Amino acid sequence: MKIAPIILDIEASGLGAHSYPIEIGLALPEDRSYSRLILPEPDWTHWCDEAEAIHHIDRDLLRERGRPAAEIAAELNELLAGQIVYSDGWANDYSWLALLFDAAGSSARFRLENLRSLLREEQLARWHPCKDQITADLAAERHRASTDARILQLAVLRLNEGVMPVAAGHEERLIAQMAELDALTLSDLIAASRGQRELLRLRERHTALICRGGRILAEYLEQHLSAYVALRQSSATHWEIVAINIHPWYRGTGLYRRMLIRTLAHLLSHGAETLTSQVLPGSEATIRFHEKLGFTREADSPEQIRYSIRVEDLARRLRRI
Repeated sequence: MKIAPIILDIEASGLGAHSYPIEIGLALPEDRSYSRLILPEPDWTHWCDEAEAIHHIDRDLLRERGRPAAEIAAELNELLAGQIVYSDGWANDYSWLALLFDAAGSSARFRLENLRSLLREEQLARWHPCKDQITADLAAERHRASTDARILQLAVLRLNEGVMPVAAGHEERLIAQMAELDALTLSDLIAASRGQRELLRLRERHTALICRGGRILAEYLEQHLSAYVALRQSSATHWEIVAINIHPWYRGTGLYRRMLIRTLAHLLSHGAETLTSQVLPGSEATIRFHEKLGFTREADSPEQIRYSIRVEDLARRLRRI
């Protein structure tokens, strides 16, 4: 029996730029767990009612039962010193954990890594069906930190032990969801391109990308695809963002930045040195964000604008915004 990895999950006040952690949970080896509500700092004022409807933690509960950031940071360091801890929502959890330790005036003595680094490529295609099955098996209440962490831990173990069969049609479902999001957000831009880029062609391109070993970083909120980044590797040190899309409901929430942080984590873990990105002409918000991050505009065509950046420069820019 393999030793279970340590999994961390954080519930937060929302997804906005000023969101903060409100609950932290750990799934530890030997079926042990850790869970704490976090007392908000005086300047932690952001609150999202939609997020509260998901995690069912209200501000009165945090004031009554939350523990100070310094206390929780000390407990985490005592439990986890020198160890690697894994998170499924690495981009968000990394930011919230850093905010917690900043408030405590200390530094984490453990390392937070992306949970997906524990899985092989063929296991990633079975990840969401596996989690859903475990949630159903446990009849678990989702969106509480320690429960979510336990589900993630069990999913990793099940996949690594080969118990979960391949979920037929997972790729087809993902491609269909990506096509639906494309239809919602890109129809006007596609029509403006005079038929040179049709939705059917986009769906076919997503299919071809997956078949040729491309990587899709997908973000799900309320079990719906809210964002994706489609990546492919063109050389040992060079990757390309083939497509990136965010559901309109989640624009302006910081989700675009978090998807780029997830992309950056993937690039760093694969030794990437340079990145190019393809953007649809007319996608002004995406163009502005690329230029804000310091991407160099290399080439324009009726179908795409091509940007490039060194990965180390992207990491530096993302830390500043």
